[in-house]
Amino acid sequence: MVQTLVSTSEPGQEPPATLMPESVRIYRLCRETRSLAEVSAELNIPLGVTQVLVSDLAEQDLVYIHPTITGSSPSENQVLERALRGLERLFQ
Repeated sequence: MVQTLVSTSEPGQEPPATLMPESVRIYRLCRETRSLAEVSAELNIPLGVTQVLVSDLAEQDLVYIHPTITGSSPSENQVLERALRGLERLFQ
């Protein structure tokens, strides 16, 4: 889901030298909690590619994928607020 939140598991650590450049960029960006959509937009990487790279980082325990609300989807206002925060970050 595009609103899924992701953050670095160990924010103070540098990414491993073995990561691909795109994964390093995602790792560094996710030192602050971000949605998959924000990561995709910020790095200008297609959403599907972002999802795969984030999944690979999660399998290595380098990022944490925050659980989404189960049983119901976020309200429209919550989604709009997240989108607004992401846009504000992009234009700061």
